[in-house]
Amino acid sequence: MKNSLAVKLLRGSFFLLLALIAAYFPRVLHVPEPESPELSPSTIATILALFMQGVIWANIIISYYLQRYVQRYATDGSSITTFKALGAVARLTMWITLGFAALYALNIPIRPLLAGLGIGGLAIALAVQNILGDLFAAISIVVDKPFVVGDSISVENYRGKVEHIGLKTTRVRSESGELIIFSNGELLKSKIRNYSR
Repeated sequence: MKNSLAVKLLRGSFFLLLALIAAYFPRVLHVPEPESPELSPSTIATILALFMQGVIWANIIISYYLQRYVQRYATDGSSITTFKALGAVARLTMWITLGFAALYALNIPIRPLLAGLGIGGLAIALAVQNILGDLFAAISIVVDKPFVVGDSISVENYRGKVEHIGLKTTRVRSESGELIIFSNGELLKSKIRNYSR
């Protein structure tokens, strides 16, 4: 019997328990609160634990509904690939939102951080351009659909069935049973023959 969403959320509530302990443990020990206007260590620990709990709950909720939609509405490999890509975007959006909420709760100014991220993001983009190339290639594969999960394809001298299309790599199971892993950027640069269409 599959677990319901409530049971999964309850099982993933470890950091909420830590947050409650961090909030009330100093009161049990009668530790005096600091007189400075800055946040106390127990408050910081509580905010960080709640942030982690929010990330875990977001992952559980997105995975649960993604699995339900795939079971109900995914009729072919292209739908599965699209749903998984949307799930990855939803997770990333939730993590960024929760991260900014945690920074705001910790009284860390966000505007200078965003300005620094803009400049630092350019340097990081130059450093990880291969990874970003694979990411954009994955988006291109999902949108353009030259192949989908389950298609039989050949790339150069390799032939097999597509098992997984990820954000960085695509996994193809060859006819002899071995798993071939292609980076998405290199895969789109190669000539692909799709035998399933």
